[in-house]
Amino acid sequence: MIRFGGKLSGEQDYQSEKSKISEAISIAAHQLRHPISVIKSYLEALGSEDFGKLNLKQVEYIEDALENVRRITETVNNLLDISRVEEGRYELKLEPISLAEITESVVREFALWAEASNSKVVFKKPKEILPPVLTDALKIRQVVENLIANAVKYKKTGQGIIEVILTKKGKEIIFSCKDNGIGIPKEDFKKIFTKFYRSEEAMEIDPTGAGLGLYLNRATVEASGGKVWFVRNKDFGTTFSFSLPIFSASLFISKRAY
Repeated sequence: MIRFGGKLSGEQDYQSEKSKISEAISIAAHQLRHPISVIKSYLEALGSEDFGKLNLKQVEYIEDALENVRRITETVNNLLDISRVEEGRYELKLEPISLAEITESVVREFALWAEASNSKVVFKKPKEILPPVLTDALKIRQVVENLIANAVKYKKTGQGIIEVILTKKGKEIIFSCKDNGIGIPKEDFKKIFTKFYRSEEAMEIDPTGAGLGLYLNRATVEASGGKVWFVRNKDFGTTFSFSLPIFSASLFISKRAY
């Protein structure tokens, strides 16, 4: 419904309410940062045994508590990023980076965790040296981490096999993460990159997830001038992909001007 005579249209009302909600989320997230930081500091001090020797059960409790603090911190940071996306304030530090180096580093860091989860991550490193892409190194690393972590986490029974592939296509580098996991129900295809989306099967495997990762993945990639997509594999699982523009001086100048 659209109203005239100086009154806001339905769309304007919606945008106004959306802005208020986004601002409230941002304020709440900022206010949570300090107490979370204090709790983390106290737990780390206890874990260092500066106040006395701990038994194995106490160490286990502190480690579990710190892991949950890490999860809360990640969620708070994601909420802040979401508010920035929705307010048009999501800014990236664009620079030429090697997507191959970042991918190789993440795969190496995830190797032990994947093995403990009965999964194997294989990086099919390209034979030729790929040119750098223009993006934010920290943010795109988070995208790579999120996609590989999801592939490891949401596997079927048996061994999880994850293939990570980089290819050059025209003026873009394409990252793909192929798994043999639980897959995505066809009726949920349109929801994949939306806020808070999680399939029923994903929630059964990990009830603690917030459903923010893929939404922020899309925001980061699109802010870099790329695209995100997925396909359902022929047998099992899903392949998530994103593209990023290859760095060039003219592209860098145009992005800075924008």
